[in-house]
Amino acid sequence: MFYESYVGYIEKLGGNGWLRVKLNNGFTWPLPEFLKIHVVKSGSREEFEILEGRFRGKKASVKKKGWRWDQWDWDMSFFENDIRRGHPYKPSAKMRFYIKSEKLEIDGLGEFHAKTDASNPPPLGRHDIEIPYEPHPGGDYYKGKARYAKTWFRVGHNGDRFLHCGNVSEGCITVKEIHRWDEIYKHLIVSRKGFDSIGTIEVWD
Repeated sequence: MFYESYVGYIEKLGGNGWLRVKLNNGFTWPLPEFLKIHVVKSGSREEFEILEGRFRGKKASVKKKGWRWDQWDWDMSFFENDIRRGHPYKPSAKMRFYIKSEKLEIDGLGEFHAKTDASNPPPLGRHDIEIPYEPHPGGDYYKGKARYAKTWFRVGHNGDRFLHCGNVSEGCITVKEIHRWDEIYKHLIVSRKGFDSIGTIEVWD
């Protein structure tokens, strides 16, 4: 049987945008849609290397989809080939968050009401925003208002400050307009700044 090797990405998924795969160490882990990968073997299970994000360089595999009569997907793969489809990525996202005025600005998208904990705000200055690495349970409460409520984007490359939607902030940048979170998600999930970030955010007082 012929196995095709190619560089591509996890296709746009249904549900909340995460695909559970089996890492070579035996653990199963969710990966976000549009994550760049290198398929090295394609059979009933597809074996691949993760090319960006927290698990960059790790090997994993996933079972192909079963055939569905109501869905035309000729290869039954969860991946898209860059050469066939063209990559989906946009340039680095650029955002600004103003603590006192509770305003988040996203270039090319607009302005949003966002807040933080005034007693524990994120540090002033510019920070990278990471490619998501796992669904966050804190988004469960908001799933009825935003499909992608469990996808949080970490501010910087360590610690536990995130950009997310919700009503409560403990030092994160929290978008209060929960019904607009999916709009923000769709813009950020395909933005890229290198191998580990989707862009930057500037925090102002």
